[in-house]
Amino acid sequence: IMSGNPPQRRPTNVGSTLLTKQENECLFNHLGKKCITLSSAVVQVFTADRNSSWNKKCCGVACLVKDNPRRSYFIRVFDIREGKTKFEQELNPNFSISSPKPYFITFPGDTCQVGLNFDNVDESRHFYSQLSDLVGRRQRKTGTNLLLGALRLPQEKQNEQGKEDEVD
Repeated sequence: IMSGNPPQRRPTNVGSTLLTKQENECLFNHLGKKCITLSSAVVQVFTADRNSSWNKKCCGVACLVKDNPRRSYFIRVFDIREGKTKFEQELNPNFSISSPKPYFITFPGDTCQVGLNFDNVDESRHFYSQLSDLVGRRQRKTGTNLLLGALRLPQEKQNEQGKEDEVD
């Protein structure tokens, strides 16, 4: 019996345009079982403590990873030559990102501010776009953006108070 829903299309790994086919395959093998990268890009990872300048932490290939076994999403930076994960940041429900420059995105990490400096602007745009969409979808799903409603309340209250004053 056929159901009305079309079969789920399995997402495929999205490699870096700066890597060879073999390097991308190597990258995909490092992701782990049942993990998919939604976007990949060659980056430098920078960190900054409060009020300090950026310090280069490592270089590698940043992947926006859907980790099915852990039921979460991560930004992971891999060194494909060593086969090691150099950096990992889980996308928690309050995760926020900004892109102060077309090739640079920043976000609060677990212990400090993190910056990804992209080697290629097109990869940066794709990565940022995928990350923004994902964060937006997850916040809508969890209701995290109710905070935005709370931020608007004082202004609405002022308007209501203004209306009450007019009624008197």
